[in-house]
Amino acid sequence: MSKNNKPIKTETPRELQEIEQDLIELNPEVFKGISPLKKLEILRSISITMIQEKSHSGPLPDAESLVQYNSVIPNGADRIMGMAETQQKHRISMEHKVVSSQSRQSFLGQIFGLIIGLVGIASGTYLASIGATTVGGIIAGGTVVSLVSVFVIGKKVQQKEE
Repeated sequence: MSKNNKPIKTETPRELQEIEQDLIELNPEVFKGISPLKKLEILRSISITMIQEKSHSGPLPDAESLVQYNSVIPNGADRIMGMAETQQKHRISMEHKVVSSQSRQSFLGQIFGLIIGLVGIASGTYLASIGATTVGGIIAGGTVVSLVSVFVIGKKVQQKEE
């Protein structure tokens, strides 16, 4: 009883009872020797903070988030899936273009290399045939050495990339 003869309310709300049970489970002796009034005061002063951290990696949200999108945005999950599918089609299309372009560049490089090599060797041979054997040998030999060097260096670079 309090000073003005009113009974002291010692009923514990359900949330506080749950906190009390959790604390007792952790340490059965936690409230030993503490009056019910003091225990109620302690339970009321406890502040519970719940921190939830979610981590997700990938182009799509997790299933729980998709359900939440649906509750906020009509057909939100379908729209997100559609965006992901459209993005994937675009990415595949771009990769196809890049691969095609690189293949074309490689082919053109080989054709132009062949033309340069043939012109260099033909020029050197022509010069050697008209009497300028030293200059012709240097041009033809330099062309062959240059082409071989390009192929050898290209192979080494390709092996490093793999």
